[in-house]
Amino acid sequence: MHKYITLFFSAALFLCACNGKSIPNDVLKPDAMAAVLTEMHIIDGSLYNTTQIPDSLYKYGAGKYIAMFQRLHTDTAHFNRSMRYYAMQPDKLLAIYDQVDIKIKSKTDSLAKVQTEQSKATRKLDSLKNLNIKTKIDSARKMHPHENTEARKADSLKNLKTKLKTDSARRFHPRKSKKARKADSLKNLKS
Repeated sequence: MHKYITLFFSAALFLCACNGKSIPNDVLKPDAMAAVLTEMHIIDGSLYNTTQIPDSLYKYGAGKYIAMFQRLHTDTAHFNRSMRYYAMQPDKLLAIYDQVDIKIKSKTDSLAKVQTEQSKATRKLDSLKNLNIKTKIDSARKMHPHENTEARKADSLKNLKTKLKTDSARRFHPRKSKKARKADSLKNLKS
């Protein structure tokens, strides 16, 4: 009996050792599976931002998944067979997900780097625009310093005269109608 038990465990050990080494031909290789899962998780994340109405995931997601499978030269049946195989091999699936994690982190890091570079560029462009406008204003003031102040003084004096004339017309002729007061103020402005 001891002999049969030893023989049984030896055969079981041999079969387990042989089964773990080779991956069947109808299953995606670990690198290809990691690429598919990475793209799949990115698509899932992009679909999370769409409005969740009935059939919206099918409407917006189906095309993205089909395009992804075509780009990676596989299909849903091949992916499903591979997923079933790797689900039965948890150590291999864990190794694949380690690769997926590294790929997603590198993509998010590169996106963050690009976004910070873009924000720096826009801030620099905005500061250059503001500097350019400020230098134009300063140069105009330097070229014509008295012209700007004289023109402003003349405008303010003109406005003050107009206001004084209309106020004095109201005080001296309180019973006149609005039309009459307006006509008087226009006459005063013309003269």
